[in-house]
Amino acid sequence: MNPKYEIDEYDLPLIEEVYEEIKFIMATQGYKMENSKTTLNEANTLHTTRNGVQALGVYDGEKFEVLEGSEIDMSRKCHSDNIEKLRQTAIQNGNIVCSGDKHILNVSVPFTSPSSAAMFVLGGSTNGWIEWKNKDGKTLDEMYRK
Repeated sequence: MNPKYEIDEYDLPLIEEVYEEIKFIMATQGYKMENSKTTLNEANTLHTTRNGVQALGVYDGEKFEVLEGSEIDMSRKCHSDNIEKLRQTAIQNGNIVCSGDKHILNVSVPFTSPSSAAMFVLGGSTNGWIEWKNKDGKTLDEMYRK
């Protein structure tokens, strides 16, 4: 049995006010009560901007996820037939949409490696370990392998 909590719409403002007060008090003690997953993802967000393409991703040490809203360079065909098929399928099913002269990913897509994620985004043959960088410009290779 899953308990269901229903909050009366008139009680919601009071509950939100109490929550904000608790967040403030906890912050003064050095604790953050924000959504830790969001905070973690923002801290670990990686990017690539090669060829004017702007794409974001997150790597958890095992899988790499290209994030929704990333641009995809469709002008260059992938050297991997499997990844090229994945791109073409994403266009056909509406997961990559054309917006002006750019192709935009409108869902997040997981990959088994940073390189396959980079090839999906940039086309060609790409080493994702040096292509994806954090906000300080460090490559995945520098962060995980050195």
